[in-house]
Amino acid sequence: MASFLEDVNQMVIDSVYSDIADQLLEDWINSNLDEGQYYADRQFAIMSDDSYIKSKFNDFYELKEEDEEYIEC
Repeated sequence: MASFLEDVNQMVIDSVYSDIADQLLEDWINSNLDEGQYYADRQFAIMSDDSYIKSKFNDFYELKEEDEEYIEC
């Protein structure tokens, strides 16, 4: 099946993709914040590939390896 995007300039498509990504990220952040700051922080740390962020989350919330909410770094 063809798409109407086949005749649209790739730069225009990329710009729209960027706008959509920005909106999806904002929606995701706001949705997480609706659940509370801890939940939002935990989701951010979980989604991060950065062990420093995960470590900072664990330290801030004083989580130890034996805690259920602890995030492996």
